Amino acid sequence: MPLSIRIISNPSNESVTQWNHAFPEEGGNIGRAYGAILQLSDASREVSGIHAIIRKTSRGYQIADNSTNGLFINGFDMPLGKGNQTTLSDGDVLDIGGYRLLVSCFLPDHAKVRSGEECLNSSSFGEDPFSRQPEPSVETIPEVQTEPDCTMATRDIVDDDPFLSAGTMKKMKHEHFELDFPTSDEDPLRCNELQASLNLRNEAMFSSFVQQDISATPKSAQLAMVEIQKHEQFLQECSDKALEIALTRLLSELSPDAIESMFNDLSGSRFWPRKRKYWCMYKRYFTRQIENRDWQVKFKTYFHDAIRLQRNLEEGR
Repeated sequence: MPLSIRIISNPSNESVTQWNHAFPEEGGNIGRAYGAILQLSDASREVSGIHAIIRKTSRGYQIADNSTNGLFINGFDMPLGKGNQTTLSDGDVLDIGGYRLLVSCFLPDHAKVRSGEECLNSSSFGEDPFSRQPEPSVETIPEVQTEPDCTMATRDIVDDDPFLSAGTMKKMKHEHFELDFPTSDEDPLRCNELQASLNLRNEAMFSSFVQQDISATPKSAQLAMVEIQKHEQFLQECSDKALEIALTRLLSELSPDAIESMFNDLSGSRFWPRKRKYWCMYKRYFTRQIENRDWQVKFKTYFHDAIRLQRNLEEGR
């Protein structure tokens, strides 16, 4: 199946009997007219008779816009334009009126299997450097330098720390105490008192140094951290809101009223009315939706729509 298109979203007032449509290899057309490969019923007449035309070319599948209201691809705000065409890729999303279509295309001509001999002769990494024989080379022995590469300075070249302020440097320099006493007995300051005063001075110097480092922290970094936290909080709020919107849309499609009306349309009216087996119909419907992953695709599409809507509202402020 080279080309197939799945309906992942439809107008609320239109019922869909077949969600997945297989196209011929040469392509086909999409529209409201009878006889189209993918016929989309539309009472509001937003979908043209031949809305889009798909053709197979040497470069792949090309889709041309033949509509009045426009063909929108991958959620772009601007339509493709009547008479214009573009390349159709696997995974593209087409917006036609109130319908949303998912494209699945595969070209077997572009996927050719090479033989084992071709794989051995040609490598995707280029020429093998280990397949060539190494050439003998003569290495020259460098001359030994008799003089040393480095010299020792005769003076001290370690300067003060340039990152410390002048006030801090003055405080960190130890003052010279001149104690002109012949003996320790004549010293009016005892050893314990001198040690206590030195400890207090060191603690004061350390506390002032820490306070200067804290105050020297650039405010721009703090503001940047605040902005990053606000941005992360905004993204989390947008994601939560988008999940809620997507889940609400999906649950509205799974409501009993919507499913019952769809089952009534599928079963049709009979001459001898009898009680419909909704439970059996729902089990078959549920199994088919799980196998085709229709609900997962719809939820992902609704989530991206909600994210894009919030982004547009934020840019419009």
